Amino acid sequence: MPDQAVDATRFFRQVSDQIALAERAANTVTTRWFDIAGCTLKIRFLGSTLTPVIAPALSHLEHAPASRDADLTLHCWDCSSLGLAFPLAPVDKAAFTPRGEIRGLNDARHHAAFEPSGSQLSLMDVTDGQAIYCVGNAAQIPRFNAAEPVRGLLSWFMRAHGRQLLHAGAVGTPQGGVLLIGRSGAGKSNTALGCLASGLRYASDDFCAVSTTGSPTVYSLYSTGKTHKSDWSWHPFLQDLAPDPDHARNDKLIYYLHAAVPDKLIRAFPLKAILLPRRGSGACSVRPVAPAAALRASAPDTAHLLPDAGVEVLTGIAGLVRAVPCYELLLGSPPQDIPGLIATLLDSL
Repeated sequence: MPDQAVDATRFFRQVSDQIALAERAANTVTTRWFDIAGCTLKIRFLGSTLTPVIAPALSHLEHAPASRDADLTLHCWDCSSLGLAFPLAPVDKAAFTPRGEIRGLNDARHHAAFEPSGSQLSLMDVTDGQAIYCVGNAAQIPRFNAAEPVRGLLSWFMRAHGRQLLHAGAVGTPQGGVLLIGRSGAGKSNTALGCLASGLRYASDDFCAVSTTGSPTVYSLYSTGKTHKSDWSWHPFLQDLAPDPDHARNDKLIYYLHAAVPDKLIRAFPLKAILLPRRGSGACSVRPVAPAAALRASAPDTAHLLPDAGVEVLTGIAGLVRAVPCYELLLGSPPQDIPGLIATLLDSL
């Protein structure tokens, strides 16, 4: 069906009508509240199968039910466990893009994205503050989705409230911290997780949110971290944090840090600098780089990983690299020196 014939409002309403069906089919309906970058997210779990997929990574941000309306209410259900049909988008196969969005179903008010693994459909109505996360079969959702759940939905939520989801690690203190920017494999996770053994606190190893207006502030989204088992040679203490291994493949371990080291997590801090980790063979060091280098390392990668991301990514990150100094962080030897280098840099700023 051509994109111009698609009615995004009608599709969202059709899927919203299934919320009542899911509620009746579910044995349990659980409501949980979270503070996401200063915004209130209410998640309604229709049934129990999606709770362990979404809640653990956000557990450090959970709070008691709020007296006011949530900024966003997210309705979640698993069609397989409830015996319901999965919603079919009114578009042809060509409308589904590699990064997830569904062409013809995204406009100024609506966002829609689909991920094949587990048949994950994400919808959001910006005007009404309502969202839907509907999956075909929760058992088929990749384990990494549980480490960074509903990422596309959170990116739209943050955009609607003056924040930008960013592919970056983040460590610091209440007085200020740094972003760790680079493509997958650059060393963001190792650097961020290595700081758990220092006086710095952990906000992210892969995705966080950053304010795009006023003084830049970094916000934690997920209390998870990921490394390969071989990285224990860098940070031996990680093996004591009860990681979740992937027995089927030699994939990264996932650490649920809110359960293991809750005192080492930080929800937010003022942004003082941007670091570009680079693996090297010399001594660990920090040197200034041009803001353009940080922009090139971050903006295309972030936009590629988020559905329905556009010019706001480039604009937001360009503002960040102009607002704070940027540095290259050489990940040399010994790796235990890296947290101290970051702390010294923060002291100097």
